[in-house]
Amino acid sequence: MPRITFVQPDGDSETFDAPDLPTGMHVAVGHDVAGLPVERGAQSITLTCMVDVDAEWLGRLPPAGPDEQDMLADTLGTVPPARRLSCQIRLDPGLDGLVLRIPPTQG
Repeated sequence: MPRITFVQPDGDSETFDAPDLPTGMHVAVGHDVAGLPVERGAQSITLTCMVDVDAEWLGRLPPAGPDEQDMLADTLGTVPPARRLSCQIRLDPGLDGLVLRIPPTQG
């Protein structure tokens, strides 16, 4: 079971177990993580689940797919290199310790 840490813009962090939760967004919703006003559930249409993947984890995640990349680019213009949609980060035991940073604003 992976443990996922969410870091707020002010540096506060919370770590949660993610048994049977398929994505980073599901963990955030299940634990009411502040700063992620996610809506509609893992459909990549609201862009309210943006996170920055901690640098040490970037190479361990599959890259963002073309749809995710396009949506981020359309919303942000320039996409920070670590920016991802938490609804698209599929969790597995190999992601134990994953750190996701919540940006100051969504979109």
